Formats: sequence, structure tokens, C-alpha cells
Amino acid sequence: MRRITDQHIAPRVMKQYLDKKMTFRLESLGLQGSQGPYLLAIARDSGASMKEIAAHLMVDKSITTRTVGTLIDTGFVLNDSGDARRYSLVLTEKGESAVATIEETFSEIWDNLLSDLTEEEQRALESAFAKINAKLNEEVRD
Repeated sequence: MRRITDQHIAPRVMKQYLDKKMTFRLESLGLQGSQGPYLLAIARDSGASMKEIAAHLMVDKSITTRTVGTLIDTGFVLNDSGDARRYSLVLTEKGESAVATIEETFSEIWDNLLSDLTEEEQRALESAFAKINAKLNEEVRD
């Protein structure tokens, strides 16, 4: 009998898959797939600092600084802080448009990943994810 640990999806493989699919779709906007999560994080927490975005994405602050700096230079993000030493990151119109494309692309990617599952299997997977997520959130709060 196979153990549940034999059934896991490696986070690195999932990230590589998402980055590849995203990059293909976002190249026309001048973006790389790996920049998508930064735009999504800023969209969800407008006014966040570099430190907050790095913590949310669980990445090194120096990588966040470089990536967000590129997004600022290319007009997707704006530092809305009056203090040059602080960051209050917000999306520009160009960034908001890119987020819409990213969200649409994520939906298409997930639809493709789940396309071999029956509706019943998809509902079971969604239910399992909800229970696992609830358990993780409960454990983190304790």
C-alpha cells in the first residue's frame, strides 16, 4: 500500500510549472511568470512595504527588492510613500490590468490541471483542500 507521503506534489515542481505557464502568457506584457505573485500580493495588500510582501511570499527581502524594483521601473507598481526610504506599494493601471490577466491565467492553468478529474473528484479535492487548509490555519493559531 502506498503512503500519503508518496502522493505529494513537490512545491518546487508546482512553482516551475506555474512560472513556465505564466511566463508564456505574460511575455506580451513584458512580465515573467515569477513576477506574477508579487503583483497579486500587492493587489491584495495595497500599500504594503517590501518587508510585508517578502514575508507574505516567504522569499528573501533582497529578491523582493529586485523584483519589485523591476516592476516599479516597468510601470506596473508605484511607491506611494512620501519617504524615499520607505515603501508603500500600489498597482498602477498597467499593474491592475496585468493582475486581471494573471488571475485569468491561474484559472486556466487550474482548469487544465484538473481536467482529467471527474466533477465528483474535483469536489472531493476541493473539500479535502478546504479541510487541510482549515487544519493548518487552526494549528498555526495555536
